[in-house]
Amino acid sequence: MPRWRRASKRNLGGRTFHRHYHRNMRGATGIDGESLDIRIVTAAYHEAGHVVVAAALGLRLRSEGIMVGQDGMGLACYWKEPDGTDPSVECNILASFAGFCAEKRLRSMRGFQTLNYFGVIFSTDWKEARALQPKFSSSYFGKKNIQTIHDELEARAEQLIVQYWHAIEVLAEALLNRDWEPKKIFQSGTQWSEAEEAKYVPGAEIVRILQSAGIPAQSIRTI
Repeated sequence: MPRWRRASKRNLGGRTFHRHYHRNMRGATGIDGESLDIRIVTAAYHEAGHVVVAAALGLRLRSEGIMVGQDGMGLACYWKEPDGTDPSVECNILASFAGFCAEKRLRSMRGFQTLNYFGVIFSTDWKEARALQPKFSSSYFGKKNIQTIHDELEARAEQLIVQYWHAIEVLAEALLNRDWEPKKIFQSGTQWSEAEEAKYVPGAEIVRILQSAGIPAQSIRTI
């Protein structure tokens, strides 16, 4: 289950570029005895949740798109680098929450086993969100503490999943309906799955799918 993104740097012409990937890797928060078929399905919806909410909130998608391996691990690629403003921090936190929220909704709808809550809150998705929360300004906090902010944003992420569920479903099913193909090697060296084969929906196609659903997504080329 989700572990999360790897950020790598490359220096070009004196400028440092950051590559940010959101990673969902099945592991510590997995469910004992759950079939591989269910793990693949839930991974697809988890990754779709991340990128749909990211795109809906204005975060740019990466050209690698989303993918799921034959081992039930998945990867969602979008640009994740808050600019320091409250809206930017908020969008990144909501996109981090969105994967588990989408998976939670799917499990409830299909009668799959429920995720262990402690496994979720100690996942890398949640750890990343908690690391970003102190970056909010004092005016954003007002009289609220970090836990209150966390709970409110988690609830809002669940609302966004409901709002954009159709797009999440369409994207996840598009991924699941792909043929298995040899796993691609990333220039960054990111190792997201131990499987030899995976399914992919590239960023450009995600943009077309989401735009058809009324979400003005944008994709950027891999550096």
